[in-house]
Amino acid sequence: MALDTILRTVAEQIMPPDSPAAPHRVEEYYWSNVVFKVAYTPSSYLIPPSLKAKSQVGDGLFRVPRGQFIAQSEVFAGMFGVPSPSENGNVSVEGESDENPIVLEGYEEKDFKALLGVLYPSMFTLTRRQALDQTELTSVLKLSTRWEMHEVRRYAITQLSGYYSLTPVEKIALARAHWVSDWLIEGLTNLVNDNPKLSPDELEASVGLRTAFRIARLKLECNASTVYCYNCRRNTGRGTVTDADALVRENFKDEIDEMVEAERPYGPADMS
Repeated sequence: MALDTILRTVAEQIMPPDSPAAPHRVEEYYWSNVVFKVAYTPSSYLIPPSLKAKSQVGDGLFRVPRGQFIAQSEVFAGMFGVPSPSENGNVSVEGESDENPIVLEGYEEKDFKALLGVLYPSMFTLTRRQALDQTELTSVLKLSTRWEMHEVRRYAITQLSGYYSLTPVEKIALARAHWVSDWLIEGLTNLVNDNPKLSPDELEASVGLRTAFRIARLKLECNASTVYCYNCRRNTGRGTVTDADALVRENFKDEIDEMVEAERPYGPADMS
């Protein structure tokens, strides 16, 4: 008897021709869930000793598919890539139950919920013109930067740049907190050009004393290079937006270069 005939006979004995094929897992929709506990504790020096035992807020439990965390975050991909204790015979596995969740210490529920709105959008959020508001997108930017979610971070920056009119002060604050060099340059340039015009006290309260002092000095440089035309009743000469931009890039070069280096792993952000 030929070898192929023998093999076919054996195969038919194991699985008859009319028997149904064994079901297979469709990986992109065969989800494994994970339980997170978001635990936020305010800075201890702000809490009276009598209240410290009750100070933890935001102990929310979230049970979500872990696939997007693995796909979008290098941090979580590394975490979930480590063999779980259950594979070695232990029963209790971190993240598999409410009693033993993965604890995300130092984060707020509202920030995590905003991030989940991007990772796992509902029909409600998909049909809204802007899926998330400015506060929610800021939360997404914060966590996506912290957890190295490159695509999610780019999405948050694009949405904040495209749908919301960030003030120069907001751009500077967000840039410094989450490494967005374009926002830093834009915000500083606008303040040098008095757009909006802030008093010295307002400027210091908004960006800090050191930055306010440097902006004030750049304003003087721009004004000194501007010539007033009495015939056309307007300022002419070098005091233009381009000059302010160049002055900002020169005088804040160290900070800008450091920020560019910090944001490099995330790739270019679409600011349109």
